[in-house]
Amino acid sequence: MVRNFEEEYGLIRFLHAVPDSDAVDVYINDTLFFKEIRFTQFSPYVYIPKGKYNMEVYNVDTTENPILRGNIEVENGELATIAATGNSNDLEFVTIKEDKERAQRGYSKIRVVHLSPNAPEVNILIDKNMLFKDVEFRDISDYVEILAGDYRLDVEAVASGRILRSNQKTINPDRIYTFYALGNLPNVQIFQSLDGATFIAPSAVE
Repeated sequence: MVRNFEEEYGLIRFLHAVPDSDAVDVYINDTLFFKEIRFTQFSPYVYIPKGKYNMEVYNVDTTENPILRGNIEVENGELATIAATGNSNDLEFVTIKEDKERAQRGYSKIRVVHLSPNAPEVNILIDKNMLFKDVEFRDISDYVEILAGDYRLDVEAVASGRILRSNQKTINPDRIYTFYALGNLPNVQIFQSLDGATFIAPSAVE
């Protein structure tokens, strides 16, 4: 991921966000791209020529009866995470496009993606201050810039005000983070992931 974007390519990775699914293999246009990805795991980023593709997700080492299939579109210069989401009776791909513009010096960008199938609409608080409001299942928040530092992140049910999950998180400077809510209640977890632009020289994504 250190070389420049080639003309008419994008960078994508796959996220396994289906709590009741075993490890999976992921095919794009009938070619195996990602092998044995387990729940909560991200694949590496790969370069894909821009265009429309068929993506199929199978149980490991099988190529019959995909558990999920659908179409994705890769745009020139795009950074994106393609997530398999839901429980086994309600599966859907979600394309999570990633920002490429860094935050101002001493700050980082963060956002949240709600992928917990049985969790309600939530608010996200940081050090007890509202950061993201009314985030529903499969919602992708906008990015916000915050000063680097250590924070308490709370996931609060909108309807009841109950705290569903609380974690201490460290935000390092000059990063782009996405926080993913993964798993079913009561075992929902918040996973802190660095977006792809963090690893790429700024000149490569301009």
